[in-house]
Amino acid sequence: MRASAGRWWLLACLVVCITAAALLLAPGEAPRDDIETAPEPDDQPDLYMENAVIRQFRDDGSLTYRLSAAEIRHYERDQLTRLTEPRLTLLSPDRPPWEVQASSGYLRRQTIEGAEQEVVFLRENVVLEQRTVGGELVRLTTASLYLYPDREYAETEHDVIIDADVGRTLAVGLEGDLQRGLLKLLSVPDRPVHTILLPDQFKSGGLDD
Repeated sequence: MRASAGRWWLLACLVVCITAAALLLAPGEAPRDDIETAPEPDDQPDLYMENAVIRQFRDDGSLTYRLSAAEIRHYERDQLTRLTEPRLTLLSPDRPPWEVQASSGYLRRQTIEGAEQEVVFLRENVVLEQRTVGGELVRLTTASLYLYPDREYAETEHDVIIDADVGRTLAVGLEGDLQRGLLKLLSVPDRPVHTILLPDQFKSGGLDD
């Protein structure tokens, strides 16, 4: 077969999408809103920066992510950092980086399942994309997204559109292991995961051999 490793990765994602269509959200399950509804601080920020860049490193000294924003406001009392036009590059030691952008967002540390983790919440015009080793582009768009850089994990309970060279997939939510490139898409009874395949892409990749 002549298909590239990157194209096989895209096909694996689509298989996960179709399989995940059978997984339904529990009725009445409430969306997470711990960060989305964070109140606007009344006082002035303790730190204000324009066109600033934040870098987070792993214990071994390697770069976890690079975050730039048109405006950064940090409120020490609330342990909350507000972001305007954030652009984040999430790096992995053995995979191509993920690029994320949004109109606004927040950055804070939270205790989740007994462990303190950094959480980046992005909202409005959120775009998450990766160019695979084979050169194919995978783009995810949604209204808001929780990103956990330490775990290279992302999730949203808003509508999701995933565009790739082999087609388009729509779902009502997503849980993504970005480190391994596994995307679990969510559905509800009246809105199953919907995938549109592009047959010409399969022929050009040699998958019909």
